[in-house]
Parts: sequence; C-alpha cells; structure tokens
Amino acid sequence: MRRLLVVVMVALLGAPPVAVASEVAPIAPGSFTLQGSGFGHGVGLSQYGALAMAKAGFDAASIATYYYPGTTISPVQDDMDIRVNIDYRKPEISVRSEPLDPAGGPIEVNVGGAITVGNPADVFRFANEGGNVRVLRVTGEAIADLGVAPNVVIRWAGTRDQGQAVGGPTVLNVVGPARNFASPGHRYRYGFVEITPTNGGLNAVNVVRMRDEYLYGIAEVSNSWPDAALQVQVLAARTYALAKLIAGVRKACNCHVDDGSGPYTDQVFAGFAKESSTAGDRWVAAVNATHVPPNAGNAILFNGQPITAFYSSSSGGFTHASRDAWGGERPYAQVVADPWSLTEDNPNRTWTVTVPQQRIAAAFGVGEVRALTIGERYPSGVPKAVIATMPDGSQAARSGGALQRALRLRSPYIQSIDGQIGTPFASPGAPAPPGAVPAPAPEAPPAPVYETTVELAAGVTVNAPALENFEITARVLPGEKGRMVWRQQQVGEEWITIDKARTDRKGRVTFATKKPWPPGQVTAERLLVVRKGQPIGVSDQMAVTVVPSVAPRTVVLKTPTAIEVRAGKPVTIAARIRPRSKGIVVVRQALSGDQWVTVDRARTNAKGRVRFVIKKAKPAGATYTYRLVAIERRQAAGASPEIVVTVR
Repeated sequence: MRRLLVVVMVALLGAPPVAVASEVAPIAPGSFTLQGSGFGHGVGLSQYGALAMAKAGFDAASIATYYYPGTTISPVQDDMDIRVNIDYRKPEISVRSEPLDPAGGPIEVNVGGAITVGNPADVFRFANEGGNVRVLRVTGEAIADLGVAPNVVIRWAGTRDQGQAVGGPTVLNVVGPARNFASPGHRYRYGFVEITPTNGGLNAVNVVRMRDEYLYGIAEVSNSWPDAALQVQVLAARTYALAKLIAGVRKACNCHVDDGSGPYTDQVFAGFAKESSTAGDRWVAAVNATHVPPNAGNAILFNGQPITAFYSSSSGGFTHASRDAWGGERPYAQVVADPWSLTEDNPNRTWTVTVPQQRIAAAFGVGEVRALTIGERYPSGVPKAVIATMPDGSQAARSGGALQRALRLRSPYIQSIDGQIGTPFASPGAPAPPGAVPAPAPEAPPAPVYETTVELAAGVTVNAPALENFEITARVLPGEKGRMVWRQQQVGEEWITIDKARTDRKGRVTFATKKPWPPGQVTAERLLVVRKGQPIGVSDQMAVTVVPSVAPRTVVLKTPTAIEVRAGKPVTIAARIRPRSKGIVVVRQALSGDQWVTVDRARTNAKGRVRFVIKKAKPAGATYTYRLVAIERRQAAGASPEIVVTVR
C-alpha cells in the first residue's frame, strides 16, 4: 500500500493540473453512538417492571396477567421431577460431597449397578471414554478406577432418595474443567445427579422436584425485592418450567431445561446458592406462598394450558411481541405498554454505547459504513430496520434484535444513533395506580391465522455438527401426504427459500443439510407450508447453530506460562495433548492486537507430545503472547493457557 501511494504521488507531481470534483464523499465515521433502553429481549414479563408494579401496590396475579394478556392464574400439579442440565458437554466433571451439619457428608456413586459409598475426603472424577463414562475415585494420593458405564447416578445424604449415603444434610459440589471446588456456586442440595456421555464430552443433569427443589434454586431476581415481585417471578419460573416439561426431554442436553448457561439459555438455576444467599429465606417463602396443597402450584395459563412464560430484565417502554422477536404467534406474548420498566430502580432504563466502525461494518457484513439510520420500527419501538449506507450508496438493513446479538447490546430497543432517532417511537405514558386501566399498547397488525401447524422435532434450537450431514425434521398437522413445505433462511429482513420438500402420509417432512460450516455460525430458519404459492402454515423460528463436531482435547503445557529469555537465545514451548494420539495437528498462535495469528504448526508424536522451538528470541525488551491449539477436521479441539514470553 505504501509503495502504491508513492507511485501515485510521483505521477501526480509530474502530471499537468487536472479537474477536481467539487463534492468530496464524506469520510466514514470511526464509530457510532447508540442510545437505547432496557435489558434482554423484552418479550413477556419485565422483571424491573414487576418490581415497580409491586412497589405501587399490585399483587403477583395482577402483574402476571398484565404482562401476559389473556391469561389466568390457576393451580397446576407441580410435584413432578424435572431434569436440569448443570454442565453441558464438558470434557471432564468432578464432584465431592460437603456436609451441612456433623451428620452429613456420605455420597453414593452408582456405576452401572456397582455402588461405591464415599465421604467428603473423596473426589470422584468422570470422563468420556469411548461413549461411556469412566469413573475414578481420588482420595488424597490414592486413585481407584471404578470402571465405565453408559451413565452414572450420584446420590448424597439428606435428600429424598439418598440410597446408601445415609446421613444428615449435604450438598454435592460439581465442577467442570474451568472451575474449582473452592469457588462459589455449583452446589446442589436436592435430588440426584446423572452423568451421561455426549459427543465426546459429558452432560451433568440434576433431577429435582419442580415445586420446591427446583424453584428454590431459581436465581433471576434479588431476594430483597417486595413479596409481589418475588411471587410473580415464581409464577413465571414455574410456568416456563411446566411448558418445557410438557415438551419433553431435549436429546442434546438430556434435560428439560438448562441452568441458564446453555445450550438453550433457559432460566438461571443456581442450586443451593440461591437458597443459602443473603435473605434467601425470602425467596423460599415466595415459592411456598404460591403452593396450592397438596401437590400443585399457581401457574399462568392461556386456554387452560401453561404458557411459555418468556421474561427479561426490562423493556424499552413497551414489551416486544414474540412474533416480531423470533417469529411464531403467541397470543399472550404481545405488545404491552410498560412505563414500569422506565422507573429509577432500573439501572438500564437508558444506556449509551459507542461502537467502532469495524464492528458496525462486520454486523452488516460490509467493508465500511458511511451512515447509520433507524428506519421502520415494530409497535414495541424496537427497530424493524436499522439502515447502513455504504460509501458507494448501497444499503443494508438489520433489525434491532439482529444488532443486539451481533454487537452484544443490552437490548434491541435502539432509540437513537448519533443523537438521531430516525422513525419516532411511542411513549408508554405514566404508570397507572392499582385498579386503573393501564395505558393501551400501540395497535399491532392482526396476526395471520393458518390452517396448519408445524411441529419441529428438535424444537427452536438446532445444533448442526460442523462438516457432518444433518437433518431438520418436522410434522405438519393435520397430517396429509404431499403438502409443499419450504425451508427458509433469514437474510437481513428477508426470508429466502433454500429448499423445498413434500410431507409423507403422516405429515412428516425432512430437510437435509450437507456439511455445515463454520462452527459458531448461527442462522435463523423457519418452515413454511405453502399451497399455490400462499402460506397456510409456518413453524416457530429456529436458531440453527453450527457446533464443533470434534471431541474436546486438553492441551497440557510442559513449559511454564511465563518465560523469560535472553535476546538471541532459543525458546522451547512443549505440550501434551490428551487423550493422546499420534499425528494431531497443533498450531502455535501469536496474539496480534486482539487477533490470534497462526505462526507455526507441528504434529504430535505417539505419546501425544508436541514441541515448538523459536530459534532466536528478539528484540530485547519485547513481550509475546502465544497459545497452542489442537486442530482436528479444521476445528479447534482444545487450547492451552496463554504463554507470555519476555525477551531480556
């Protein structure tokens, strides 16, 4: 680039005068300042809105039916067990028991019917070995191999079914590779834990009774909030869990719900940490206050069925309709005026963020953005289209939700860009006192009524293994052979048809995808049932994520993570890859700015060892940051800790 510039300057200096255009294209700004409101997706209950309503004197039922229009509060049986994923696809998991009183501490580990009873001095380690679970018992320096089994069940003292681990109250401490036993959280007081193999890793699932053991651990709001705000959170949490229980066990996580950390980002389940936290008894009391003896709890119903009770921290003044957020019509998840979210208690009632040009351009998939404006808005005020104008005058559009995900914004409620609001948005008005008629929401267009429904076999979250063929299956009801179904992918604000198929005699339809790539790519998809070019049914919107398809490996450094070397001297970085295998590609990467750049590569020997030699470290005073990454099938299977090399 510098050489080209010199040539051009010389040419100009030696050339006769030329005409210069009277208008110069504006320089693209280095950043854009976005101002917005709210935190989260904005669909359904606003937690800070519920706080404000509770402080104004509304009870839990009034708050719930306000945010979920058309619903009622009624008791539903809730003493069933629910499966909660607490560790997802971890390469290894370790557990130990911790007594809560002198009689506590016993632990039972069932490995394919072979039972071992331990105590707090024992650490049980689990790893995936050939699609089974390998179990080791570590007591001090002694290690005992307890064998392998398709799954392992762990029970501990003081629970409803403690097995042979008889004793007083105890918690189970469960950690993956990134945690240690001493850190807070990851302790479970109730039920039992099941360890199962999955895709080269392990899932840990806490099986607990919903009405108390599960709800006591929901950590979504502060224990200090008023009773009504806590109780409406219980109603939403119970109802959400009931809907997921009815939907059945998800194969990927072996669970009905996860603990909020993925893969589905369901509601946050913190286990015993919530109940034992400051004022945790207030949360327990709120759960108990919603019980209806002997075995039911109040839930939020629409047409007599538990709703999928979406909720988020706060909206931007109006809640967002589910159809506008993700597609799929839900009568109880509509636009509702929400001035309650804008009160002073909410730290996110307004926010401002300055986003560099590079990130904005990447969000729109272009090289450079000259101008950014807000076009059409949804009735909630969320931008339906934020329009980017490029230097050549071409334009691209993204929704507020798409930008929230791409830029990691607090919410999709973008209200202005560089001080310009673009299309105006409505004000929700002032909060209404208890008993008053709330401010009406802006009128939304009527939702289409379709003659068919589409049931997605895998639900709305689809994980597609990288470089492996996979299928999306669904059923169109009423079942009928020969219905035309289009598979569509969202590109910007447009739905593009990428495949077509017809249903079989039971209404089933399958779409195949060949070797998706790259890992981490997320696409929004849906299935559209069509007759004579007109839609007669549509599925919920799916998030299809390309996930790694290689078994995780551990990169164990054999050299320190901090190395000092004299200038001109060699540096050796060595590691061992576990599970070991000959010929694994390992790359050495250097940190350049905020990017990792591959600078060298090698293969492991028969013992899984690999070594990199930097022949001459230079210059004196320089500092370099490296890491080693194991690569299989073009994917990162594991990475080492960072290695900092200082040249003296």
